[in-house]
Amino acid sequence: MGNEFVSCSFLLLLFVTLAPGNVAASHTEDDGVGVLRLPDQKQDVHSSSHMGMGMSFGMEEDDLRNPGANVFATIKHIEVGNKMPIYFPYIDDPTTFQFLPEHKTQHIPLSSDQLPELLQFFSFSPESHQALAMEQTLKICEMEAPKGEVQGCFTSVESLVDFAQGIFGPGSQVGVVRSSLISKLTPLLQNYTVVESKEVSAGKLIACHNEPYPYAVYYCHFQLGSVNKVFMVSVTGDNGDKVDAAFLCHMDTSTWSAGHIGFRLLGLKPGESEVCHFFPAYDMVVVP
Repeated sequence: MGNEFVSCSFLLLLFVTLAPGNVAASHTEDDGVGVLRLPDQKQDVHSSSHMGMGMSFGMEEDDLRNPGANVFATIKHIEVGNKMPIYFPYIDDPTTFQFLPEHKTQHIPLSSDQLPELLQFFSFSPESHQALAMEQTLKICEMEAPKGEVQGCFTSVESLVDFAQGIFGPGSQVGVVRSSLISKLTPLLQNYTVVESKEVSAGKLIACHNEPYPYAVYYCHFQLGSVNKVFMVSVTGDNGDKVDAAFLCHMDTSTWSAGHIGFRLLGLKPGESEVCHFFPAYDMVVVP
């Protein structure tokens, strides 16, 4: 299970954790960017509820029935032997979620104002699903940070490490905690039994979520003054498959909206308990 936590310097993070992805045929190396297949828009509730934990984002009753909502839990739920339903999405092409070298992306604007030019560059129709996904990602990247949070969107390992060291301290080590991949035959939602759980880090943690874009874009956010914990939880599904999962716990939920989907699913109120969630393999927690 330990191999899912990478404690690393900049170079180790660059060459081991997030290696460059494959380049599609639509552009050449001379274009200055390798264009990856645009990821399918993720349907799990977690992906629509990570921005601003104090907000409910108008969650409807259908969201509670969404299989992707089965990611929320508390620390007591990861005790060895406990059984619970968990949703882990399947990733068809892991390279889609890996950073490209900085020199291929640093001169491409990540701006809604430049969306028409970006769509033309990537050969996407303005009415396409890809265009809508790009527009939504740019809106997320440009939104104002919720009170008490620092956030940003990152397209390279270098920029993410700079952001992390600005929070952890100059020259600090940067580690990544992320879940293992599931196989194509693994049910997306099934009951899992906890085999092992281990606290990896506590304190300053940065949550990073992959957003749909022609190349890897991660929306990362850090709660100022927060006390959070991240665990690696080894679980075994009813079908026998094993997943080593990143499990992030927000220890102080007193300022969250009472309508947050995590509270509604767990039957909790703000400040009553920590709220935790399993991370899909395309997201990650950055730790010192």
